[in-house]
Amino acid sequence: MGPFAYRLRDGLIYLPVHVGREAAPAEAFDFVLDTAAARTILNVKHARKLGLALDSGHHLSRIRSVIGEELGVFVRVPLFEALGWVREDFELACHAFRAEEDINGLLGADFFAGLRLTIDYGAGTVELDESAS
Repeated sequence: MGPFAYRLRDGLIYLPVHVGREAAPAEAFDFVLDTAAARTILNVKHARKLGLALDSGHHLSRIRSVIGEELGVFVRVPLFEALGWVREDFELACHAFRAEEDINGLLGADFFAGLRLTIDYGAGTVELDESAS
């Protein structure tokens, strides 16, 4: 796959992702690239809009940051696509973000498993391909 242009805002890299639901077209969102996040996280307000069953999540998600700890829920989506790569039956953690952050989600390390991520700050691009190892 070729490199993808990213959008830089407030020092954060934003990338387009698509979240697919059962019997519905995939919805487009801008997620923040967060290699320090172990899991990919969808803002709970968007999970509700997508009609994801948050109350039937199969287990709780816990995230820790410098401001504390928060509980959320894991849900599975039939399709999750970013940077030309598709993950089927992908597990997302759903958490609330502070309203002032206006973040749709975080693209975390679980999405990049087994792949090589290259960020070219000079060109303003991100590339994802199969790992050489």
